[in-house]
Amino acid sequence: MSLTPVKNLWHLSAVRQSFWFLIVFSTITVLAWGGTYLLVWHEMIKAVDQRLSTRMEIVLDSLQLNNSLPQAGDNQTSTLTNDQWPSGFQSVDVEDGDGPDMRYLVRATPQGNIVLGESVEREENLRSILAVGMQITLAFTIIATIIFSLVLAKRSQRRLDSINQNLKQVESGNLNARIVLDGEDDLSQLARRINHTTERLAHSMEQMHVQSSNIAHDLRTPLARLRGQLEVCLENLREKKQQVEEDDLEEALEQIDNIEDIFEALLRLAKIKNRESRANFKTLNLKDFANDVVETFGPVVADAGQTLKVQSKDAKSISADSRLLMQLVANLIQNALSYAKDGKEIIFGLDGTTISITDQGPGLHPAEHEKVMQPLYQGENSRFGTGHGLGLAMVKAISDLHEATITFSSGSNSQGLGVLVSFPTHSEA
Repeated sequence: MSLTPVKNLWHLSAVRQSFWFLIVFSTITVLAWGGTYLLVWHEMIKAVDQRLSTRMEIVLDSLQLNNSLPQAGDNQTSTLTNDQWPSGFQSVDVEDGDGPDMRYLVRATPQGNIVLGESVEREENLRSILAVGMQITLAFTIIATIIFSLVLAKRSQRRLDSINQNLKQVESGNLNARIVLDGEDDLSQLARRINHTTERLAHSMEQMHVQSSNIAHDLRTPLARLRGQLEVCLENLREKKQQVEEDDLEEALEQIDNIEDIFEALLRLAKIKNRESRANFKTLNLKDFANDVVETFGPVVADAGQTLKVQSKDAKSISADSRLLMQLVANLIQNALSYAKDGKEIIFGLDGTTISITDQGPGLHPAEHEKVMQPLYQGENSRFGTGHGLGLAMVKAISDLHEATITFSSGSNSQGLGVLVSFPTHSEA
C-alpha cells in the first residue's frame, strides 16, 4: 500500500491542526476523567471508612461497659480476636470468588484485637460501572471529535485551496482573479486583503502600460526632430559640402535637453514615491508656509500677468517635508499659469490642514480627474503644449507620501479648476 496519499494529507495544514487538536483534547479528557474516576473511588472508600470508624467507637464504648460486641449488620463483620492484625484500615481482595471484597478497621485493646469489616462489593460494582461508562463516553467523544475535526479541516482546507488557486491564477498573469469566501473570520479578512493587493497590482500594471505608451509618445516627437535635424546636417555635409550651422547644433541640443528633462522628472517622481523620503518630515506651520509661498511665487505670477491671492482660515500645523510641499505648490501654480489667461487671479487657500490652488482657466472635465494624475498623461487640449504631463503626477506622489488626499472642484462662479490637498492633522508629541 502506497503511503503517498497519507503523506500528502499530512502536508495539509488543516489536517495537521485537527490532528494536534485531537491529541490535546483526548489527553485532557483522559486525564480529567481519570482524575474524576479516582476521586469518586476515593470518596466511596472514605465513606466506608467513616462508617467503620463510627462502629469502632460504639464497640469500644460497649467493651468499656463489659458488654459483648454489638451485632454486625448486613455485609458487616465484627470480631474480637487474639490473632495478629496490623492496626488501621486495610482492604482485602477475595481472589478465589468465595466472598466479597472487604474493608477492615483493626484496633488493639487489652481484650484483644477488634476487627470490624464491611463489604465493598457494592462500591466495586459502582466503580466498574463508572469505569465502563467513562470508557464508552470517552470512545464516543473521541469519535465525535475526530468527525468534527475532519469536517472543520475539510472546510478550512477548501477555503485555503480557494486562496491557493486564486494565487496560482494571479501568478499565471490573470490579475482579474478574485477570492470569494463566506464568513467574517481571519481567512475572509486575508482573502479581502489579497483581493485588494491584486487590485492594486492590476492598477499598477495598467498604469505601467499607460505610462510606457505615454513615454513612447512623448519621446517620439523630440527623437524624430533630433533625427531629422541630424539627417539634414549630415546630408548638407556630404552632398553640399556645407558646414554644420551653430543654430542646428543648438536645436539638436535643445531636443536632447527635452528628452533629459523627461527622464529626470521620472527619476524625481520615483524618488518621491520612495517611503524613505519621510526622513525629512518635520512639523510645519501652514501659516508660515503661506508667507513663504507668497514671497517665492508672487513675483513669478505677477510676471506672468496674473495675481496671486491668499485666503487663509484657521491654518494649522502638519508633519511634512517643506521642500517637497513647496514643489507641490509650485507644480499646481505652474499648472494654473499654463491654462489661465492674463489678468486672471490664482487663489492660494488654507483651511485647517487643507491647501488649495484655484485658477480661472477652462477647468477640467470630471472624467479626467483621475487620469491627469497619471505620469505623462496629457489631455487632448494639452498634448501639443510644452509640458510633459508630470506636474500633477508629482503632486499625487508628494500627497501620497504625506498621506494626503486630493480632490478637484470648480473655481469661483463655476469657472476654472480648484485642486485641494488635505493633510492629516499633526498631533504634537
